[in-house]
Amino acid sequence: MAYIREIEDPQATLAAAVGFASTSTNLDQRDSACKYIGKLLENNCGATVEYVPTGGAPAISATIPGTSTDTILFYGHYDVMDPGARTDWNSDPFQLTVREGRLFGRGTGDNKGQLLAVINGLNRFLVAHPDHQQTIQLLIEGEEEQGSVHLAATVQKLRDKQLCNVRQVVVVDGSMSASGDHVLRLANRGLFGIKLHITTATHANHSGNAGNVLDNPVLIFQRILDHLYDPEDGQVLIPGFYTGVEEPTASDWAAIDRLPFDAEQTERVFGGSLLTKDKREYYRRLMFQPSFNVSGIESGYNGAGIKTIIPGDLTASINMRLVGHQNPANIAANLADVLAPFVAAGVLTYESTGDIPPATTKATPDEITVFQNAARRAGVQLLIEPCMPGTVPNYVWTDILGVQTFTLPLANFDQNNHSNNENITKAAFQQGIDLIEALATEYENNRS
Repeated sequence: MAYIREIEDPQATLAAAVGFASTSTNLDQRDSACKYIGKLLENNCGATVEYVPTGGAPAISATIPGTSTDTILFYGHYDVMDPGARTDWNSDPFQLTVREGRLFGRGTGDNKGQLLAVINGLNRFLVAHPDHQQTIQLLIEGEEEQGSVHLAATVQKLRDKQLCNVRQVVVVDGSMSASGDHVLRLANRGLFGIKLHITTATHANHSGNAGNVLDNPVLIFQRILDHLYDPEDGQVLIPGFYTGVEEPTASDWAAIDRLPFDAEQTERVFGGSLLTKDKREYYRRLMFQPSFNVSGIESGYNGAGIKTIIPGDLTASINMRLVGHQNPANIAANLADVLAPFVAAGVLTYESTGDIPPATTKATPDEITVFQNAARRAGVQLLIEPCMPGTVPNYVWTDILGVQTFTLPLANFDQNNHSNNENITKAAFQQGIDLIEALATEYENNRS
């Protein structure tokens, strides 16, 4: 059996990982973060580590062998979102900083803090179980924040050899419940996104000279939106968009009824008013209803005073969360038909920015019991959610590997991921370590 060395200071491992600015544009730091995680697994968990070329950022395939070949795989990612303006942070985003019971830094919540909780939890399990039967694998990618563009091809490449014995996947990403409880998610929404570029002139023009005789790209964007979305009834107008959408089942409603819901607390976290304060409708919208979102628009002048121009161009980003069995490829084809007249007119170009199908696992009671027992062992509460409102690339496990897939987020709900002052609470980080150790122990006990 490989030598296992106990990690004495888990927070130090997170500090080291956060210190790498592993964004999509910082290739040296990205690769250094990858190697740091790989060495940690080799030196402290007795893992055999392979750095897998992907066509982009390398992936880490790590195997901690047991006496049985049946394998549980943990998934996470070492890349992080760009921190934006440093002045928006209260401390250096790439230096772990402790304030008021929280660990601040880019990636502390998404996903280095959760990934290091997994590695530290597995290390504690391995120290306590040097002769374990359960084989454990980790697949850690470096492109999740770019839409996991090479993950499906990587899993396909590894499926018949390195990953051929995987029986279950645990995805460690996302946020815990707003109530502060841990949560197990059995499905997740997908993502389809596009970026539009509308051009009506080579430069901005004076509205006194060109008003009524030159098109305004903002108004063209409005016309495009009118073909895509009806704000009055909240319906997406792309033909066939709702094919594959399913209503919650009786068991889904039962699970929703057991979830906590505090509208006022949720509004405080969001910093805005909820569109519904009915518990069932709130969760139905989050878990079982696709969404349509304009996430950003750039055009024209918005400075002080007035500047009477007609902008020459506009860029807009649109994303849609998908549910059930919605098919991104079908949506893309039908969207192309809707946008074709604007493309033919020479005013519009666009590209895809997201193409991740939704994924669903129909868990057995015994499978859920393993997680519930682990939560009790770790001394934490565990909620069961029918669907994760966000998007993770779980389809690669359910569709390509054909295995049961569970999402177990370890970061606090108010982690500020993708925003300034990202954090993980010290309590969440420690609970994550405890929960992963307990989960590995439950898997081991179920083998005995």
